[in-house]
Parts: sequence; C-alpha cells; structure tokens
Amino acid sequence: MTHDPQAALAILAGAIGTLLEDKDLAYADPSEQAIVGRLAVLLEGKFPGWSVNVEWNRRGDVAKRLHYPLHEDDPGREAAVRPDLIVHRVGQRENLLVVEAKKAANNDFEGDIWKLKGMTEQAGAYGYAAGLHLVVDMPAGVVLRCDVYVDSAFHEGLTDWLRDQLPGPD
Repeated sequence: MTHDPQAALAILAGAIGTLLEDKDLAYADPSEQAIVGRLAVLLEGKFPGWSVNVEWNRRGDVAKRLHYPLHEDDPGREAAVRPDLIVHRVGQRENLLVVEAKKAANNDFEGDIWKLKGMTEQAGAYGYAAGLHLVVDMPAGVVLRCDVYVDSAFHEGLTDWLRDQLPGPD
C-alpha cells in the first residue's frame, strides 16, 4: 500500500459500505465510539504493513498535540488530539488516513475539521495523506457527509469521488 489517498479511501469506502449494512448497528444505533470501533474491525488486514487504531492519542511516549489555526487570520490554537480512527505505522512519521466520525444527530463539526486540516498538513507534525470527515445515519444506512481533506485543505475531487462510492440519502 502506497501513500495514495484514493487507493486508501477506496478500501475505507468498502468497509464503510459493510458497516452501513450491519442490521445490529442499524437497530441499536450505538455511540460514535462503537461505530468507529466496528469500522476498525472491518479494516483489519486491509492495509498490509499498516496499523489501524481508534482513539490513538500517543506519539511515542508523548500525548499527541496539534497546533494549527482555525482560519487564515488566527494565530492558531493548541490542543491534545485523539483521532477517532487512524491508519499509520506506529513509531514512524508514516501516516495514511485519519478519520473523524459523527452520528447524524451531532453537528458539532468545527473541532473535527480543525483536527483534519492540521493532521493532514504535509509540513505539519503528522502529515496524514488524507483525512475524512464522516457523518453517518446508522438506522437509515446512509452517509450524510464524507468530506476529504488533503494537505490541510478540503479536496473537492476526492470528496465527489468518495460520495459516489457510498450510499447517501435519496
């Protein structure tokens, strides 16, 4: 597996599709953490040589921190970060995917988008190849939002491509 964002997103899209078909999850409509945990299980073995982890908050023996501006005129804010799901090589600065997920009822997106922009910035501390802001409606089995970020910016082409791969609202 190379650092190709579209190839990585294609694997992720397959797992998201399977996740949305899970009748138990649709019935129970569990917490975001349970949904992301199930997604991680579905991704195991799909990225040979990479680790798939949830709520990973360490970089070596230090808590992950991110310093990144909220907007162009902002001097930046710093905070500890704990991404919902990452695909990475532990102990190295080889980071493939970072995912921030929300359930349909939660529209508090600002922090997630800040995190995705900062963690995908190639000149930054983490340099993930791609970030995904994913919003799912488990009972309906659809993706309401799947915005892709590459090098700290919204990537329209990959976002449109990914939307075509996933079940959305009618």
